[in-house]
Amino acid sequence: MASIENNDEDWREIRSRADSIASTVFLISGGALSLSITVILGNKGAGFITTQVASFTIWSWYLLLGAIILFLLLKGYMVFQAYLLQFCLEYVNNHLRLFNGIGWSLGAIGFIAFVIGMILMVYAAAIAVTA
Repeated sequence: MASIENNDEDWREIRSRADSIASTVFLISGGALSLSITVILGNKGAGFITTQVASFTIWSWYLLLGAIILFLLLKGYMVFQAYLLQFCLEYVNNHLRLFNGIGWSLGAIGFIAFVIGMILMVYAAAIAVTA
């Protein structure tokens, strides 16, 4: 019984950290999206929004939106996994590698999308400033 309790504590710790990362991604991505969309639409006729700036900005929007969606899926998946841990522990134990792989994949792809989206947004802003 002690190992099950330790695994449960480890899982709760990992879930807590994943929730923190997801909340941070939601906050930063949402803020960056709303601010950049407002700036771009408000200055659409200005000369500093070139085709290149618009292209990089649009890609960053899609990547940040993708990061938000992936982290929402990850949070939903963790709720589903918690449900399975409550009622189907043997099933989870038999498919643990699959369950962990799905969670890690969602989180890793979401985080990569977030980082690349932020880099592209900064790059687009740097191009706009130097134009």
